[in-house]
Amino acid sequence: MKVFDFDCPSCKFESRNQVGTPDGDQILTDVNTEFAQYKLFACQKEKKFVGANVLDVSFDGKCPSDGSLLQEVDVKQAKCPRCGTQLKVGERNPLSSSDAAAE
Repeated sequence: MKVFDFDCPSCKFESRNQVGTPDGDQILTDVNTEFAQYKLFACQKEKKFVGANVLDVSFDGKCPSDGSLLQEVDVKQAKCPRCGTQLKVGERNPLSSSDAAAE
């Protein structure tokens, strides 16, 4: 699992979202009901990012706050959902040993 920080230099939009799987060794099988795959989506009406587990049975591809359809976002090419400016993207790996040693 990685955590991405998104910052817009134009309108000062900020967001932090999880993307990927919680455990790098995790595999999807018929019996592994706890497998998770988080992806980044944009909620156009709310003009915000939403991180969602696409394998969750309750995931319906809609923005949780207003029910509008979510649009999948390419993390590396993300544009600000408010003003459309290219975002500064920072990446973290919360499970890495270097982050744990710093705490």
